[in-house]
Amino acid sequence: MMRRSGQPPLLIASALALALSLAACDNSNQAPPKQDAGTDSGTEQPAAPDSGTPAESSRPVPAKLDHQMETLERRPEGCDGDDCPKFEVRLQVYEGQPELNAAVRRQLASQLVVSGENPDSPDSLEAAAGQFLDTAAGLSGEDSHGWELSGDTKQLGRWKDLVTIAINTYEFTGGAHGLPVTRWLNWDLGENHAVPLGRLIEPGQEQAFWDAAERAHGRWVEKEAPSDSGFRDDWPFQQTDSYRLTRNGVLLHYNVYSIAPYAMGQPQLTVPWKDLEGVVRPRYRPH
Repeated sequence: MMRRSGQPPLLIASALALALSLAACDNSNQAPPKQDAGTDSGTEQPAAPDSGTPAESSRPVPAKLDHQMETLERRPEGCDGDDCPKFEVRLQVYEGQPELNAAVRRQLASQLVVSGENPDSPDSLEAAAGQFLDTAAGLSGEDSHGWELSGDTKQLGRWKDLVTIAINTYEFTGGAHGLPVTRWLNWDLGENHAVPLGRLIEPGQEQAFWDAAERAHGRWVEKEAPSDSGFRDDWPFQQTDSYRLTRNGVLLHYNVYSIAPYAMGQPQLTVPWKDLEGVVRPRYRPH
């Protein structure tokens, strides 16, 4: 049985705890300004719904999303030291959004798998915790000391009816450092479904989008590694399905080891709106 408590959960044998605390997400209601095509930044605040957009929503769209925090923590039975393998999850649960919450849980659970293992994809956070602890228990001696598998979710921003949720996980199973992974889930609150990148782009404009993205990548390389002549050969441009919409354009997110070495973190590229004329569906473009 899972129990709910207003206090942080104790890390005891195979214990599950849920902690709920009301909070609210920051949703900007400011209209998008004129395009600033020369900026490659992801710090812009998103815009509010545009009254000129055709009415495609089939249900009321909330002005902001309220959420509760849910926490799940587990360690092996009888282990309470700092070196014990630990599984920890913190996620935002959005009020009145059951389909969105289910999508966030599915994505988070799918990321909570130990690298190199090939178990069935966990269908819940509890199943992911069980898989992790079973994998750690199957090792001998101190091989699993310090192991960690953790995750969290957070609303990044909102553009019109499109809300972006960051789903972050971190795995450490020994070695020099752990492995962070981030996926951005975009959810249309009006149509009540996920919006993958392919749905954002007008039919037949996929190549135009990626051509513009590759140009953005070139500008990023010139800024981040201007003196490294071999950087593009070692870390060539790649496509990604992780994006969000900002004032300046479509912001693309990349995980470590994708287009840059680990030390450069998780790169982000902005494809400016001026390069996306006729490429992104009008429903999601600034007006």
